[in-house]
Amino acid sequence: MSLAEELAIPPTAVKAARGQENPLDRLDAYLHKHVRGQERAIESIVRAFNRARYGFAAGRLDRPIAVLLFLGPTGVGKTETAKRLAEYLHPDQKAFLKIDCSLFSQGHEIAALVGAPPAYVGRDQKPLFDPEIIGIPNSVILFDEIEKASTEFRHLMLQIMEDGEITLLNGGQRVNFRNSIIIMTTNAGAREMVDYIQGRRLGFASRAEAAERMGANIYSIGSEALQKVFTPEWLNRIDETIAFRPLSFETLHQILDGMIDEANDSYLRQGLRVRMTEAAKELVLHKAFTPEFGARPLRARLMKEVEAPLADMLASGGIPKGAEIWIDATGETEFGKELAIYYQRSEELLAVALEHERAMDQARAEPSDGKAAAVGSGGPSRQASTARQEPRDKR
Repeated sequence: MSLAEELAIPPTAVKAARGQENPLDRLDAYLHKHVRGQERAIESIVRAFNRARYGFAAGRLDRPIAVLLFLGPTGVGKTETAKRLAEYLHPDQKAFLKIDCSLFSQGHEIAALVGAPPAYVGRDQKPLFDPEIIGIPNSVILFDEIEKASTEFRHLMLQIMEDGEITLLNGGQRVNFRNSIIIMTTNAGAREMVDYIQGRRLGFASRAEAAERMGANIYSIGSEALQKVFTPEWLNRIDETIAFRPLSFETLHQILDGMIDEANDSYLRQGLRVRMTEAAKELVLHKAFTPEFGARPLRARLMKEVEAPLADMLASGGIPKGAEIWIDATGETEFGKELAIYYQRSEELLAVALEHERAMDQARAEPSDGKAAAVGSGGPSRQASTARQEPRDKR
C-alpha cells in the first residue's frame, strides 16, 4: 500500500512547494548583513519565527512568541544578534530590554526585576520588568549569561517561559510576555569549547568544511554542559537552542571590514575617510585573534593600532582635517612602527568637517530648556511603536 493510499490523499491534491517570498526573508537578509559567520544560527532564528508567525507553538498560545537560547563561546555574536534583531523589529530601540544575569547571582536580587513586597526596602522603586516596554508587540527581552543567574531567577524564568506572565510584587500588576521574544545567551561549556578549538587549531588555516564539523561538535559540547547547569524541566521550556560557531579567519576579515565602515561614520565628522591595505588588515587580525575571545578583541586592537595614532596625528597637526587616509603595514616589528599612515587633502571631506563644526556651534549657542531636557531623557517613549510586526500577527 502506498503512502497516498494509506493516508487517503485525494488524487487531485497538489504537492506543496515554497512560494516566491516569505516576509521573513527580509529579516534573514538583515541579520546576514550585520552578523558574520553565523549562517546556521540565523536560519534557526528565522525558522523559529516562521512557526511563531502563525501561532504554531504546539497548541500553547499563552507563551511568549519565541523562547530562544543562544549557545556558544564568547565573542561569536550571540548578544550582537539579539541587538540586531531588536533593531530590525523596532528601529527606535524602544522595545528592547537587556538583563545582565550576572547581577542576579543572589536570590534576593530578583526584587529589582519584580519589585519588593510590602514593608521591604525598595518597594517604591520601579521594577526592571517594565510592562510598558514588554507589552509592545514583538518586544525583545535579552537575558545575557543566563547560567550566572540564581536559582530563584531561573524559577522566575520558568514561569515566564511556561505561562507567559508574572505578577509584580510591589503592586500586583501583571506583566504579559506573550507578545515578547525571549532570548537567553549562555557561555556554558565555554572552557571545554575553547580547549576543543585550540586542540583542533581552529583559526587562520581552517577551511569551511572543518569549521562545519567543529560547529556540530561545539553544539554537542554545549548541550552536555547545559544539562549539567540547568534542569530538564527548565531546558524543555526552550523553543530552540541555537549554537553559535567559532569564527574563521575569513569571517574575522569581514567583521574588520564592517568595523572600518562603521568607524568611518565617526571619522567623517573630522573630515577623514580611512582605508586599510590588505597587509595592514592582516597585521591587525593576527594580533587580535585568540580562540578564547572570538571577535571581541578586534575592536580594541583597531582602537589601539589605528585610532590612537590617528587621533594623535590629528591633534598634533600631522594630519589636517579634510583628508583621505591610507594605512599600510611597514614590515617592521617594533611597537608603534608596524603601521604607517598616509594622507591626501580632500576639499570635499573638509567641507563635511566644516559643516559638522557649524552644526555643533549652533547647537551649543541655542538656549537649553532644562525642563524639556529632563522630560525628554526620562526613558522610553510611551507612544505606540511603529515597528515591524512580522514574527507574529496580532492575536
